[in-house]
Amino acid sequence: MFDALAWLLARFYDLWPSYGGAIILFTLAIMLVLSPLSIKSTRSMIAMQRVSPEMKKLQQKHKDDKEALNREMMAFYKENNINPFSSCLPLLLQMPVFIVLYRVLSGLTKRDENGLFDPSYLDQSSSLYKALKGTREMGSFGMDLSRGALEVLQEETILKAFPFLVLVAIVVGSTFVQQRQIAGRNPDAAANPQQQMIGRIMPLIFIPISLTISAGVVVYFAVSNLVRIGQQALVTRLEFRGDGKDGAKPAPPLASDGEPPGKVKPGKPRPSTSGGPGKAGGNGVGPAKDRSNGAGGARQNAPARNRKRKRR
Repeated sequence: MFDALAWLLARFYDLWPSYGGAIILFTLAIMLVLSPLSIKSTRSMIAMQRVSPEMKKLQQKHKDDKEALNREMMAFYKENNINPFSSCLPLLLQMPVFIVLYRVLSGLTKRDENGLFDPSYLDQSSSLYKALKGTREMGSFGMDLSRGALEVLQEETILKAFPFLVLVAIVVGSTFVQQRQIAGRNPDAAANPQQQMIGRIMPLIFIPISLTISAGVVVYFAVSNLVRIGQQALVTRLEFRGDGKDGAKPAPPLASDGEPPGKVKPGKPRPSTSGGPGKAGGNGVGPAKDRSNGAGGARQNAPARNRKRKRR
């Protein structure tokens, strides 16, 4: 396995003669292989958003019994073919690749007694082996990819460590965006408590990891996170297209004159809502006439009738 990944890195180095560039191409290849599972994971998370009203009902029904709530929620997930931990699936699938890549990069930057690189796992005739053999740095993007950010901070100046810290910030920030991306489509959706906790903790876990491991592996994490964010954005847009859940409020329907309901053009009388003039509630003369001949009018004529009776 180590020899195979080292060979793959060497081939990508031939295409892009840069240590960082070879790692980027390697990461894109891995993400391409994992794309079907990543897409399936994203669709599962979208399904959770769509059934959120039913999930809220279950939470209200069993709000005083957590055991019953967990049991009903698990049954609900199974019935609707939903994986509540789907947001972590792509990351878990990448963990074996991460471990192997870490070992490969450690082997490629293994040092001899003079502190020079003596690469392992590589064919000695490869361009990557020749570029690394006898050197002290795996330089790319202003960093030595064989070193970690914490090591550079301890041994060098903050200016020297700045590119390493930017790379760590990209990993942590993209991990946070990745965890929150689907929830942003429906902020009112009922989220699984375990998934919420994972979304908060996962970015924090990557801080000590990204600070201590070699920058070459951190490049792998940064690129894979950015690709994953792009995949989720594309799949989510396609899944929500046409069902009114694309995150934008639908435009109000237009009236026959091309204006939204309730909006009156200047100089144009507001249309009656009750059938026009002459009817109760309209804007014509009908209401005034009705009021004059109604109960109030009858009370005003009562004294005149009484006077006529007295004369008789």
